[in-house]
Amino acid sequence: MKFQMFPQRITSRRLIAGLFGVLALPMALAGNAPTAGPLGRQPADRSHSVEESDTPSMIEGFTEPYADIDMAASEIGTLANVAVKDGDVVKAGQLLANLDDAVLRASLEVAKAGMSAKGQLQSARAQLELKTVEHQKLTELFGRNHASQRELDRVKGEIRIAESRFQSVQEDLAVRRLEYARIEAQLRQRHIRSTINGVVEEVRKDCGEFVSPSDPVVVRVIQLDPLLVVFSVPVDRRREIVAGQSVRMRIGGHPEFATATVEYVSPTINATSATFRVKVRLPNPEQKWRSGEKSILLLDESIPPFAPTTEVATRTK
Repeated sequence: MKFQMFPQRITSRRLIAGLFGVLALPMALAGNAPTAGPLGRQPADRSHSVEESDTPSMIEGFTEPYADIDMAASEIGTLANVAVKDGDVVKAGQLLANLDDAVLRASLEVAKAGMSAKGQLQSARAQLELKTVEHQKLTELFGRNHASQRELDRVKGEIRIAESRFQSVQEDLAVRRLEYARIEAQLRQRHIRSTINGVVEEVRKDCGEFVSPSDPVVVRVIQLDPLLVVFSVPVDRRREIVAGQSVRMRIGGHPEFATATVEYVSPTINATSATFRVKVRLPNPEQKWRSGEKSILLLDESIPPFAPTTEVATRTK
């Protein structure tokens, strides 16, 4: 008869584990100790709430231009001048480019001459004054029985005609002034001006190129002061952020903190990610921060700590 023998080699680790299991069994049965894992390791403590682990205090985002505008022509035509180049700093209202406006300028001169013509107005005024004086004299003569009623009626009719002619000339001059203003407006539409303070990111057309309704963009201008940062914040932090609140951020690899202002808090929640959008305005007067840099929103270091100002609290009610 052959007996099955135990393996001769028993590692010290298995022996220690077996002895520990024998010693820990009575304590486990008595309820004085939790069940031990391998090598007597205790299971991880999971007493903390899920909310703490799922709501980070640092939210990542990226800086972007506060405004990114394609400056377009409102009319079709050929570019006569491009006054800026890539990288130029521009102010609101500054001329960026203009279409050919030679025909409109000639029309403007014609309208200006017509608007300034005073001959017909002076003639109509003189005719009205003359008929008014004649009516006064005939009225005196009629009172002394030296003029007939027919003559007096005739002069009254001529006065009404002179008044109508004088009014017609005035209306014609008003129409000419409006025509002059219309041509001026058309000229302004052929001038492409910046609507923001910013930097020319790209000049898309050069002098001589045609601007059409299907491709009207001439210059792209971006605003880098301030910058805009959009964060997707977990919904559990919803009550900690309000519009107008000051927050602290880290931008890129800069060691110092940046202070920004919460500009917008979305009233809706993304059901897929359980987050809501927060827009933060970051002042950048010295161009210290660059667009496209990684930003970290430090929720636990907001200023004030999750307490809106009186003005913001009043506005959000």
